[in-house]
Amino acid sequence: MTTNTCKPTLKDMVYRQIIEMICNGQLPSDAIVTEKQLTAHFGISKSPVREALIQLCHDRVLKSIPRCGYQIITINAKDVRDLTEIRILLELGSLHKTVEKITPENLEKLRELNRQREMPLVEKDVWNSWNRNIAFHLALVECANNEYTLDPMRRVLSACARAYAQLYIVQKEAVVLPGDDTHAHALITQAIEAHDLEAAQTYLRQDILCMQSQLLSMDLI
Repeated sequence: MTTNTCKPTLKDMVYRQIIEMICNGQLPSDAIVTEKQLTAHFGISKSPVREALIQLCHDRVLKSIPRCGYQIITINAKDVRDLTEIRILLELGSLHKTVEKITPENLEKLRELNRQREMPLVEKDVWNSWNRNIAFHLALVECANNEYTLDPMRRVLSACARAYAQLYIVQKEAVVLPGDDTHAHALITQAIEAHDLEAAQTYLRQDILCMQSQLLSMDLI
């Protein structure tokens, strides 16, 4: 008897690590990297690196510059607004199903994520804050049980994280933690538990727009 397991491929791992390198500033937006450099950095064959680079270009993380290499795509104010629009479509669009079919297990997961966000962070621990925020919003979409919605949601939130990284690297001292409003997430969870779709949509929309406001208020994109 065999068990189906979805283990990350080398291409998947390279893809994720390049995203992390962008977010932590190892790959700034003006840098150009080559397949050869990345192959040496990861210590693996060219094939998974090339596959990851193709996917990153498809997902508009990188752009290919012929005979030079790959450059990180800078996220601008229009991109932030477009990402917000897609988030509203995806998250609010799936919320009715979440409210209708929410299970005790789903609710407990949301509550646990809220409890984790209430834990204090060390100074400006931006990426732990991001991970907590992203985990909550992915869990909301996951409750609707539609993988075709969940996968694009992951990419959209990844782009939001890169936008914040872009700003954080430039203006570390002035930056605020992203969407770090545990009260908003608690209100969303309570509305879902009460099967109050209108209230859940209102709180969720406000939370999404709050992140947009934070990004745009920095005036750097």
